[in-house]
Amino acid sequence: MRLTKRAHGVLRTVVCGAAALLVWQGSNAAPDYAFPRYYAPSVSTGTPQEDGATSNTAARWEPEFRFPGSFFPSFAISIAARDRGVIDNAEGYGHGSTALLGVKVMQAPAGARIRVQIDIPELGASGEIEAPSSQYTQPRSIIPRLSLNQTRLLAVTQPLTAEVIFRVSINGGDFEEQRRPVRVHAINDVPLRACRKESQKCSDYSPFMAAFVNEDHPAIDRILRAALDIPAIPVKRWIGTQGSPDEVLQQVWAIWYLLQRNKFTYSSITTVSDSRQDLFSQTVRPLSQSLRTQQANCIDGTVLFASILRKIGIEPIIVLVPGHAFLGFYTDAQATRPAFLETTMLNDANNPFASRGPTNTGVALAKVVGSDIHMQRSWQGFMQAIAEGGEKYNRAAGSFGKQPGYMLVPVMKARQAGIMPLPL
Repeated sequence: MRLTKRAHGVLRTVVCGAAALLVWQGSNAAPDYAFPRYYAPSVSTGTPQEDGATSNTAARWEPEFRFPGSFFPSFAISIAARDRGVIDNAEGYGHGSTALLGVKVMQAPAGARIRVQIDIPELGASGEIEAPSSQYTQPRSIIPRLSLNQTRLLAVTQPLTAEVIFRVSINGGDFEEQRRPVRVHAINDVPLRACRKESQKCSDYSPFMAAFVNEDHPAIDRILRAALDIPAIPVKRWIGTQGSPDEVLQQVWAIWYLLQRNKFTYSSITTVSDSRQDLFSQTVRPLSQSLRTQQANCIDGTVLFASILRKIGIEPIIVLVPGHAFLGFYTDAQATRPAFLETTMLNDANNPFASRGPTNTGVALAKVVGSDIHMQRSWQGFMQAIAEGGEKYNRAAGSFGKQPGYMLVPVMKARQAGIMPLPL
């Protein structure tokens, strides 16, 4: 069965030029995010001298959180391998690229050596670093690299409250300790935006949606094999973007058709896990859970498709608009010609298996005649979903990267920036 003839007209209207997707190209996709994001009240270590000067073992410091009073296991795991070494500048000393927690030293003796320890016993996370004496006199962040217990973090399936222990020692003196509660988010929760109340400056963390795209999941191989085993399926092998744009569309449709045959359904339930003024986060079903339950909402379906497409060499794009997400993907190897797919239309009126799955008789007939009438109906619905995705992209094109909630996340760029897939 040939499915390509109807594709050309739609492709001309929905595939956009490269310039439209230069909003997020990796250079600032996962920046070090000027640390800190949130300060807790400061205290002084040691005993100040009578004239108000600071002794050689005294300092004034405060705990720091990247996310206001919060800790995201998904963020911690996805950037664990992203450490770019120790920074040493006027703003701070330590591991800024993977910073989650730290200490802001507001005042310390000139040339002091400052040792910082941070522990979260409930999570098995800890870190320690010593900042050598320096010429800097302004307040500085001291940021240890946290050693993480990935098994414990992956086991956090619902939010919990833990305690963070901050310790600071000046010039080898005794440690001063502060303890702060922290909300530990579930592993399938991703931060999207965090703001500092003092300055109202916000950082966009939506690129970390790419952590839920897991092209390495072992279930994908079974999905790809099952799609090729469908009787009369026109796709005979996975070639990614090595072929024409039409061949790319056929491969994406083959996955679409398999999910329809398997009674995969769209769920309109979307959970915003935190919507405070200073922190916004989103719950995402990992690929394994979507496959197990055979249902997904807009973001779940987007990361599911993105995971499969990246496995076969088609680079996906997560498209985020306020209250919704849909899929983009490149139709060429140079990643200059994207198309868009409204995945929530998987179960619309054009789904030939909406009411009843494949029958043994139908499967046997398709094997004999080498054709299946269900495919053309599914293809028509798929091309309508392509058109709908293109229209939604075009309506939002002027807002990407400019308005809160609008973001294009090419997964390839996220990987290059060090955002790795979560093993979920």
